[in-house]
Amino acid sequence: MLTLAIDSSTNAGSVALISEDGLIGEELLNLTNTHSQRLMPQLVSLLENSSYEPQDLEGIGVGLGPGSFTGIRIGLTTAKTMAQALQIPMIGVSTLEAIAYNLKYTSAYLCPMIDGRRDRVFTALYKGKGEENLEAESQESLIAIDDLLKELADIDEVIYFIGEVATKYKDKIIKEIKQPKFVSSSFNLPKASIIGELSLKKLLEGKEDNLFALTPNYLKRSQAEIQWEKKHNN
Repeated sequence: MLTLAIDSSTNAGSVALISEDGLIGEELLNLTNTHSQRLMPQLVSLLENSSYEPQDLEGIGVGLGPGSFTGIRIGLTTAKTMAQALQIPMIGVSTLEAIAYNLKYTSAYLCPMIDGRRDRVFTALYKGKGEENLEAESQESLIAIDDLLKELADIDEVIYFIGEVATKYKDKIIKEIKQPKFVSSSFNLPKASIIGELSLKKLLEGKEDNLFALTPNYLKRSQAEIQWEKKHNN
């Protein structure tokens, strides 16, 4: 089942093609230029280099966030447009889960983190099972880094802190957490190949998300929404 995967929820925008036979191709750019400038060229390049046409696609997976409001919207809108035009099923995947899934074979705790600004992080806690399945130990949330570390301070087992922002808070994490572990930079990024792997698994089980009901997972309101509410409630 040829599946296209898209993730543009952080700076590390990527697209991938995957099937039951494995990963076919992936293009990842960890840059600051906007996804509106690079997402479609990435898609066109991936399909052309893989010798596929859009009409060959049988499913689409997309990262839902949390992360960049604009980036999430661009990725989800692109995925929805293609799914509707091609009349193929789509699956939405948590970006935090996708980051944690980079270490899917561990049996340790996994704490993926995405920068939420102002010393806050988007995060959740997972427990590895030594196989391809992860178990969610907490709900996704936006939390101050100090509050997160207080919640995790009593855990006596190894906790992997994953995500680019983990490097920013590394000294603080080492000071507060009993058995912290960190990973190399390539494992800190959300990847479309992981989004594709998680999506394909569900698609092969006959599952799909409602195209029109699928919404971005912001975990917080955008500044524009807050300002609009203030303006109209005064």
